[in-house]
Amino acid sequence: MKVCTARSVRIILLALAGSLLLGATAGLAQTRQAIIRYDSVHHPVVAAHGMVVSQNELASRVGRDILGQGGNAVDAAVATGFALAVTLPRAGNLGGSGFMLVHVAEESKTYALDYRSMAPLTADAALFRGDGGQVDWDALTHGARAAAVPGTVAGLFEAWQRWGSMPWGELVAPAQALASAGIVVSHDLSFALTEAAQTLGNFGSSAAIYLRPDGQAWRPGERLMQPDLAWSLGQIGQGGADAFYRGELADRIAAAFAAAGGLITRDDLAAYRVRERAVVATDYRGYRVVSMPPVSAGGVTLIQMLNMLSEFDLAAIGAGSVQHLHLLAEVMKRAAANRRTWLGDPDFVKIPLAEYISPAIGKAMAGDISLDRMTEVESVRPWPMLPPESHDTTHFSAVDGAGNAVSNTYTLGHSFGGSWVAPGTGILFDNQMRNFSYRDEPGHPNALVPKKRMLSTMTPTIVLDAEGEVFLVTGTPGGSYIINVILQIIVNLIDFNMNISEATHRPRIYQGWNRPQLGLEPGFSPDLIRQLEQLGHETRIEQTMGSVQSISRHSGRLHGAADPRRPGAMALGLMAPPPVRAATGLRRD
Repeated sequence: MKVCTARSVRIILLALAGSLLLGATAGLAQTRQAIIRYDSVHHPVVAAHGMVVSQNELASRVGRDILGQGGNAVDAAVATGFALAVTLPRAGNLGGSGFMLVHVAEESKTYALDYRSMAPLTADAALFRGDGGQVDWDALTHGARAAAVPGTVAGLFEAWQRWGSMPWGELVAPAQALASAGIVVSHDLSFALTEAAQTLGNFGSSAAIYLRPDGQAWRPGERLMQPDLAWSLGQIGQGGADAFYRGELADRIAAAFAAAGGLITRDDLAAYRVRERAVVATDYRGYRVVSMPPVSAGGVTLIQMLNMLSEFDLAAIGAGSVQHLHLLAEVMKRAAANRRTWLGDPDFVKIPLAEYISPAIGKAMAGDISLDRMTEVESVRPWPMLPPESHDTTHFSAVDGAGNAVSNTYTLGHSFGGSWVAPGTGILFDNQMRNFSYRDEPGHPNALVPKKRMLSTMTPTIVLDAEGEVFLVTGTPGGSYIINVILQIIVNLIDFNMNISEATHRPRIYQGWNRPQLGLEPGFSPDLIRQLEQLGHETRIEQTMGSVQSISRHSGRLHGAADPRRPGAMALGLMAPPPVRAATGLRRD
């Protein structure tokens, strides 16, 4: 037997210590490898089998639950649209209008439904002018006379008739239940009601619903009951669009307008029709951007801006750089000049549509942009083309597991529309009569004519990848800001490779044509603002811009982002597969 000397013991101990150290180091390396690292501070909601994103959590939950019951994207969108009329009364609606894009995966085709409001048969611009010829903006803004013939119920019903898979009544029932049981007033809803309390209080039918008996706005935590709206939704759930435009509900609406001195009659309601339009589209860096055509001014203007930006290497310029923001501002002001000059209702005026979305014209317009100096707004003129709205809109997006998608934007115009509820119906009506052009010459493309649809900036948009599959479904409220906000979302995703959450959270800019200032959201650095001013831009800090509700597809998963700029928005998705009937896709009658 060998006897260990003191030296040999030290050698053994050192070897053992080394072994332990190596083991510990290896363990530490494994631990470090196991630490999860993220490449972004912004994270979208992730789902595998469907998603709904809207400006209100209750409405998103209604739509997501419809997907969970086996409904498709159109079913979910219809249910969400009705729910928003209850839970987001300042913008969700039955008495307003909008636009819907429906992408049918089996057909690899996107459809555009125009359910924009329409001028009543007796409408005349003279009805909204005083003795001196001045425009009576109060009559165009508040009360029954401000309302145009609404299209929301017809639009949602048309989408369901053509592509829905669940029974109609089951899609309306959740909204009816919310109106009947009441909703708990959130801080955001209480704030909105407080802001609108004065105008709502001018109409007894509105005050009886949206204000407390003492005339103050409902407080957070209190319950807002809407029994008349529940009755109206029940009528629609049983009778479809006919109930709103031709049934007992239509009688109540027409009688209410007659009593209040409004323009809408039973004949106006019965004459309303949804229009299917051909989508407008362009290719942008390998993606196909599909959007809404006129009478929406949004889609063609978005496409014109993308066509201009195609001439610049934004990825090399860098996200958030002074040149990036300068270029955005320059294309925005040029596109805005054209939007205010050439566009109107295509059923009444001839629009140079092919020229408007032409890549060649976009390229020519881009050639007029200097990278070193801002172009004065006063010097920007509408581009020569040979002929051949309010911030309280709301948007929601839906995608199902089969790849069908809906992008829907609708509005009451101003917050709570014209602030007038038709007594006995619980329905707030819009103030879209103010969206015709009254200051321009009578022959302007957007001049008021009976049965004409007023121009809009709503821009529901779907972007397809190189394989023709849905890459992005998006849209936003924001009036004239809408188009510029959607442009920035697309650029952030495609040019700068951001995820949809980061693209949504980035600060935004706005440049119009009728004012020189470049609007900036809070969040831009003082150094960058100084550099923009050195290029000639007159900057001003504004409130937040838009409320984008988006779904993108990434690595086989759906990524949802609800814009934090307005409280209460929510993206909700399905991780488990729904019942089999969702796989049948969208029907087309």
